[in-house]
Amino acid sequence: MKKLLTILVLTFSISIFAQESKENNWILKLNATQLVDVVSYPTLQISVERKINPYFSVNAEVGYQLYDFSKPDTVFLKSKGFKASLEGRVYLFKMLHSRIESKRNEFYVGLQLFYRENESTNSLDYSPKDDDTKQYTDNFGTKRTAKGFNVTFGNQISVSKKIILEPFIGLGMMNRKITNSDIEYNETKDTRNGTGLKPLFQKLDLEESSGNLFNFCFGLRIGYKL
Repeated sequence: MKKLLTILVLTFSISIFAQESKENNWILKLNATQLVDVVSYPTLQISVERKINPYFSVNAEVGYQLYDFSKPDTVFLKSKGFKASLEGRVYLFKMLHSRIESKRNEFYVGLQLFYRENESTNSLDYSPKDDDTKQYTDNFGTKRTAKGFNVTFGNQISVSKKIILEPFIGLGMMNRKITNSDIEYNETKDTRNGTGLKPLFQKLDLEESSGNLFNFCFGLRIGYKL
């Protein structure tokens, strides 16, 4: 009888452990910030996180550009593009305190590798440097690629048993390559017109913005525990 009880207890314990370790190992998320990204380009971006153990996970994310905010008069390149990233995470407090159970707030540090590319038609207003009374609008094509890495810091907040919110920031480096086509604006001869942040955003579409750059990102993901 004792042997039978021991076998039943062991079987029940293994079954419970398997269910607990299997529970919430996968999280499906929507990157809400990328839907309105005006710095690079907006994408519908979905990610999946897989918990390897209580304090380490891998998050893979892919986004596709479905629309563009700019509406140029002449289209040289139709707007299309995608973004992809792979991130390894360590949930520090879980690791330091050897906690197995999930808590409401779970702070993590991650290393993210990313790649993105897109093409679109853009426009800018400019005047010749030797005659600023003249103003022109230039429509041109832009192809961009960017690859790099970020060290990410985030907090996974459980608002219910299944729903999570995930605010995060990231700091890193990237290499950006921009190629323009059908462009009349000349950096050495012309001056970009506009007020506020408009000239800065226009510069992001030009070849002169290519090179190795410091990268900063932030966002908010909304997730569902599978």
